[in-house]
Amino acid sequence: MKPRAKVFVSCLILVCFYSTIAWGFKPPQDNPALSAAFQALQTNSPDTSTKVRYLWQNAESWYSRWKIVNSAKKTIDCTYFIIDKDIFGQAFLGLLVKKAREGVQIRLMCDWRIAHSSYMTGVIDKMQELAAFPNVQIKLYNSAVKQLAHVFTDFRKLVASNHDKILIGDGNTCIIGGKNIGADYFVGKGENKIVYRDTDILMQGAPVAAQLKQAFDLEWAYLKNTVIKPDRFNFKDQSASLDLAYQVMNRYMMGMGLFDPEKGNLDKGRKKLLIEFNEEISKFKGITSYSSFDQWHGERPKPVKIIDKTARTGPLNGITPALISFIDAAKEEILIQNPYVVLTKVAEEALKRASQRGVKIIIHSNSGGSTDSLFPQAFLMTDWVRLMAEMPTLRLVMAPSENERLHSKTFCFDGQLVIIGSYNMDPLSEQVISEVVAAVFDKQFGTMVQKRIYNDMKPCLDYKIKIEPNGKVTPVFGPDSHLDPEIIKKMNFYRKIEWIRPII
Repeated sequence: MKPRAKVFVSCLILVCFYSTIAWGFKPPQDNPALSAAFQALQTNSPDTSTKVRYLWQNAESWYSRWKIVNSAKKTIDCTYFIIDKDIFGQAFLGLLVKKAREGVQIRLMCDWRIAHSSYMTGVIDKMQELAAFPNVQIKLYNSAVKQLAHVFTDFRKLVASNHDKILIGDGNTCIIGGKNIGADYFVGKGENKIVYRDTDILMQGAPVAAQLKQAFDLEWAYLKNTVIKPDRFNFKDQSASLDLAYQVMNRYMMGMGLFDPEKGNLDKGRKKLLIEFNEEISKFKGITSYSSFDQWHGERPKPVKIIDKTARTGPLNGITPALISFIDAAKEEILIQNPYVVLTKVAEEALKRASQRGVKIIIHSNSGGSTDSLFPQAFLMTDWVRLMAEMPTLRLVMAPSENERLHSKTFCFDGQLVIIGSYNMDPLSEQVISEVVAAVFDKQFGTMVQKRIYNDMKPCLDYKIKIEPNGKVTPVFGPDSHLDPEIIKKMNFYRKIEWIRPII
């Protein structure tokens, strides 16, 4: 090798080495115990080799959903906690209407409680337009009306929701993660009042799609779901609104700009609606390159397994035991990126065991300044000093403001086993509502996720404690150090409502 080439190679090695140190993590080492824990997961498919793409950019997550639905020729199965009433929600339903006209068999499910909330005002009426197609079935999960008998016997059954976010096209391409259908999840920072940092996983392969379909079917078959039927008397036809939302979104995403309301011989109502859609979508500058979007970048197949749990209405709870087995198998690092952290006893004890083994534990979550729900942060405020004292290797990294608002549910064990899905680290996800996650066992994938989480943590705040020689634990930097006094006041009030902790 020539001297100049030797110098170049040496410099390259040094850059890689110091870059690794700068990122704050070690290159992943083989962990046979993690491999064994992954192999022990039982699935309904023997083949776990799946094409996988890690999606952390909002626009690409939206493009991926659009492409799955738009490309479907035979079947579409989808369930979402929220389908918002905004341009994204209406355009998504409009695209489903388009596919229904093409003869695609469609099953759509939302949670009953959210469907009757302000998030989805008017959306049920629009779903009734979609339900008019003979090849479309729509359900709302676990009607609260049908569960009223449990209000005094098992309140958790009354609030048991379908929190899954599953989309499967033609039994082959699928996506899950933390994102609902709405602008909050797919636009750029500053383009909407709320913009989440969230994560999805895109997968391709009949075996993994079959696993997700089984998860979907379990909730779909629940007898206390409500079936959405077409209007018996359709006094206000919503199909024109859905068609227009689809056309506006599709044109804008293709980089072709906005429709001119003065052209096309629109009636007064559709013209007004188009103006409203144009005004809304024109704020979102980052979703205009769908025409150049490549769904896959040459990703190689990776070992993937789906882990499911039903709501309290069903018997299955595979996620929590799997996570505990992964925590117990970890040797070097446990990364938890999660918006709502209220540790249950079983989760806390597992993390304590890991800390006693010297495993580095990092929890990246929201603070009271970034969250969309103060209750979880209030209970974390109660626990955080004790947790850090009892787990010497624990690092709590908190998003300080709405600019870093977190909704990602991602776990990374020793840089080689990754969990991505809808599961929050709280009693609600562990014991009450339905969740689904994907487990990926791959070093390259794990390192990529590891780097992304570390990058997300850069603008965040580390909570700190000090343990005095006499054993007294003193907070050094915590919620009181950076939050508005009014937020602290609310959190102090919420943390007194201890009875609500099991459903947070």
